[in-house]
Amino acid sequence: MSKYRVLSSVPLEFRGENPATELLEEAGFAVEVRPPIDRSWSDVVETTDKLADIAAFIAGGEFINAETLAKADDLKIVARNGVGFDRVDLEACTARGILVTNTPGAMSDAVADHALALLLATVRSIVPGDRSVKEGGYDVPIGQDLAAMTLGLVGCGRIGAEVVRRARGFKMRVLVHDPWVEAETIAAMDATPATLDELLAQADAISLHTPLTDDNVRMVNADFLGRMQAGSYLINTARGGLVDEEALIAALKSGHLTGAGLDCQETEPPEGTSLELVRLENVVAMPHSASKTYAARGAMSVAAAQNVIQALQGKGPDNVVNKEVLEKLNLER
Repeated sequence: MSKYRVLSSVPLEFRGENPATELLEEAGFAVEVRPPIDRSWSDVVETTDKLADIAAFIAGGEFINAETLAKADDLKIVARNGVGFDRVDLEACTARGILVTNTPGAMSDAVADHALALLLATVRSIVPGDRSVKEGGYDVPIGQDLAAMTLGLVGCGRIGAEVVRRARGFKMRVLVHDPWVEAETIAAMDATPATLDELLAQADAISLHTPLTDDNVRMVNADFLGRMQAGSYLINTARGGLVDEEALIAALKSGHLTGAGLDCQETEPPEGTSLELVRLENVVAMPHSASKTYAARGAMSVAAAQNVIQALQGKGPDNVVNKEVLEKLNLER
């Protein structure tokens, strides 16, 4: 019988192949995959019960906090199957000596592709055009060449860098605002470093590529939107909580913004204000699916499995978010 049990709330099999499970089983662990019926285990009791008696959890969108960790006495690692970890209470995990990891880089290409797809869909009226043809019409509003536009990126990590590469392929001018990235690094991407004021004033479209933190909740507020160019576009493949949705609705209804491409919403699935937002005609909305490709999901699952293996073998995983636990457990990187 295996020493450790590993539970995953996300699928680990793609096109008949199961590399993540194979890695975990080869390491001697028992693997159980219990995907949620919907997007995640939203019920606190359900999540709490499922986290009992397991050593590692490959997590989707569950809320991991002091309440849901109440029975997780054997849990050593929460391996997020993705980049964001805003639903994981790092303080609670750290207090219990639980490592939290993510999978940066595994989904960069997929999300960057998605950001450009949303940009093209909004600028060229792809959804209204499709609807027009199917309903017997045959026209769309006049659009714009991407090559004639300036794209502004707020945040430029691995995904942002791939967006820059693709945007430059479309001959767009690209501005980047990211205080954590050196100006020389941005210039080497063939982009231009910019202050937020410069980016808002000059960009024809702004794409968000920053994690959601306590410091930037609803950073895209009425002031931010008001300083964007009239007629510009907002693209969000990061987190819905970055946007003040009531302010965005106002900007879209007034015509100050021409459109928005939103892969994520503050409430998922959309309810209330989020639902009002995605139903606007000048919004292209997707169900938080930017990473939903075979290549990305396969790579993410393997990266998460590798993090689990390293942790359960007493080594420091490559992608630890709460690094304090490494020192607490005296694990080597």
